[in-house]
Amino acid sequence: MNHDEVLQNRAEFRSDEVREADGQCCGNHLIFALRDRHHDFSLGITTVLQCLRFAEEQGAIPELPDEWWIAVRGRYCL
Repeated sequence: MNHDEVLQNRAEFRSDEVREADGQCCGNHLIFALRDRHHDFSLGITTVLQCLRFAEEQGAIPELPDEWWIAVRGRYCL
């Protein structure tokens, strides 16, 4: 596995809404290196959290407490 290539091949959550960070957040300091049957790629914690929020909004998972989302949004600029 070439770690530089994995980091450059970052999967991201696709959304019509674009939000700009104000520079006060931690950002993607946690990155997961993943492999499917054909590719090595990486996935940042903010993408994981955005997917989790989407799943929650679609009713695929139980709702998480508002306090938790407030803390996560403040830390990761979601």
